[in-house]
Amino acid sequence: MLKRSYRGFVLWMAGYFALMISASFLPIKDNELQARIFYFLTAASIEVLMLIVYKTEKVFWINGIRYEDAVEAGSERRKALALRYVKRFGSLTLGIFLFSVGAQLLKLPCWVDLCVVIAAFVGCAFSTIRFKL
Repeated sequence: MLKRSYRGFVLWMAGYFALMISASFLPIKDNELQARIFYFLTAASIEVLMLIVYKTEKVFWINGIRYEDAVEAGSERRKALALRYVKRFGSLTLGIFLFSVGAQLLKLPCWVDLCVVIAAFVGCAFSTIRFKL
């Protein structure tokens, strides 16, 4: 039975915040590397959120999906939708990781990463608009 609760989402947000604070204390002098780590951790954290949504079927945590619609859809459809998000954001996370490794090896300036990562996040988010229950 699906229960309306945002407790897990709030805990995930607190965990993300704690992760970012903790990562800021890493003894890294290279600003580009530190930024790349933050970008990857953000993508990985969103992937973890999508895995939580998949496991708990709380697809109503996703923008545009009402709790009532999630309940009506049934478990199988909720899982199928959540899996699509897991795959899409998993691809984003892998892409950001691979890009970051390449950018670090090529010693690209951090503004390049920022532009690529923002475009990737926006593109990924927009690509999920067509996902329906």
